Amino acid sequence: MLRLRVASGLVLAAAMIAAIVYLPTPWLAAFLLLLCLLAAREWAKLAGIVTRAGWLVYAIAVSGSVAALWVASEDSSPVVKAVPIGATVFWILALGLVLTYPRSRIVLLSKPVMIAAGVVALPGAWLALVQTAKAPEGPGLLIWLLAAAAAADIGAYFAGRRFGRRKLAPQVSPGKTWEGAIGGAVAILAWGIVGAMFFGAEQSLPRWLVLVAALFVASVTGDLFESAFKRARGVKDSGGLLPGHGGVLDRVDSVIAAAPVFAVLAPVLLASY
Repeated sequence: MLRLRVASGLVLAAAMIAAIVYLPTPWLAAFLLLLCLLAAREWAKLAGIVTRAGWLVYAIAVSGSVAALWVASEDSSPVVKAVPIGATVFWILALGLVLTYPRSRIVLLSKPVMIAAGVVALPGAWLALVQTAKAPEGPGLLIWLLAAAAAADIGAYFAGRRFGRRKLAPQVSPGKTWEGAIGGAVAILAWGIVGAMFFGAEQSLPRWLVLVAALFVASVTGDLFESAFKRARGVKDSGGLLPGHGGVLDRVDSVIAAAPVFAVLAPVLLASY
């Protein structure tokens, strides 16, 4: 299973890097929309949409939101700044649901609430990734951001397997441990140092590490929120598309949460590096 997980992860990573490096921004946005819709399909099933007609309506809603955000981003509309902030607020609320589980189970089982949550979280993450790609040094920053979320996940996975003893959130995800979380934090902080050096921002290292700390909290929140979502629905994986990982949502849950946080904080903390 570990070999399968690593192999499928490498294939997905290679596809993402190739898309970021070689695709023009409109085509990269379309590629990210495809991933967004795959994740939306799984989110919809978890929210309780089980019919094809229901999924079609949901896909249209997500795609329509993305199209509107693309037009707004071309015109530098104030919406472009508001959406990542709104998505970040959503993830703060999601952290509250994680911390109060299982009392929050009633919210996670509310079909209207979770359908609306997906329309906020998924297009918000899409816009944040597209905004990052459009920024100066955008492709490099986007690869760094995705790798930061992966570093937190990989560090937590291997540290948890080797040293895991104390449960991090047993009501939400019994397999996650504090030792794993510490391993993830160390990995993403190390990646933050690499990023500061790569982008020639050694003098701004403290601000990079503040950003990385926020991304780590967001990544863990995204991971635990999806775990709580699945646990409330009584399923192990969001899907089966990615061997060794489960569904697309299982693989990108941390990125969905971290991307809007990056879009909000990076312009402030990295403005002068």
